[in-house]
Amino acid sequence: MNISKINDTKQTIGFFATTIAWAFMNIANAIYIVIEDGKATDSGVIIFWSGLFIFLTWVLFLIWPIEKLNHSGRIFKTIIFIPLSILYAGIAYAIIVGSLFQSFELVLMFFPQALLVGFIFGLAYINLIKSKKVVDLLFGKPIIKMGFFLSPLLFLGLFLYLFPLVAPNIAYRFVPDAIRDNIVAKTIPKYSVGDEIEPLKKDLPGYLAHIKNGKGNMFATMEDFAFVLQVNCGKIIRLEYGKNQSEFDGTVYGKMTEKPCP
Repeated sequence: MNISKINDTKQTIGFFATTIAWAFMNIANAIYIVIEDGKATDSGVIIFWSGLFIFLTWVLFLIWPIEKLNHSGRIFKTIIFIPLSILYAGIAYAIIVGSLFQSFELVLMFFPQALLVGFIFGLAYINLIKSKKVVDLLFGKPIIKMGFFLSPLLFLGLFLYLFPLVAPNIAYRFVPDAIRDNIVAKTIPKYSVGDEIEPLKKDLPGYLAHIKNGKGNMFATMEDFAFVLQVNCGKIIRLEYGKNQSEFDGTVYGKMTEKPCP
């Protein structure tokens, strides 16, 4: 492959591979937390901090080596490069987090994620840099290169906006709290008194878990939405909502859910 083309595109591919590793780590972490706790309550915080640390890693530990290393050398054999990438990611993470927080426990807490990032980066970079189609596509085309450098924004857009828009019932467990509240605010008004409660519970998985055996109450306030919900005999018997609590009566009337079912 043309060495000048590789030299022209390797930083672009390196940054894109870093973004892939960051995105994959966040998705894997969200899935793990959902399996463990039912919902990824800290996904927003993890996206921010992992993005910050990976950006620091890129600036401090990746730009110079990618620029200086000979991409036609033995080190860029897949069987060698990926293990070295994993080791390098672990070292870089330990240096950054250890120097900033001076906490060995904190370093150990997220060390497996750092190794995962190293593995995904190594796998992505070695395959992209060896792809003649990718290198030819990027060579001398600044517009396409800019798209690669904007890939973090693309991931955020897909995960935080398109995913909840297209599949809100699936996204609900994985997205940050603010977006989860937005899903609730858009889902509740789709229902009305007399509707079965189970479809609503499926649209908001885990949110109404306390409503069991077709009976229960729910009152909640969010930044721009509030509602009161009462259920009996498997159906919604009261539902009021608004931008805030002042727009409706938020009192939960217990006797409504005590009536016997027909």
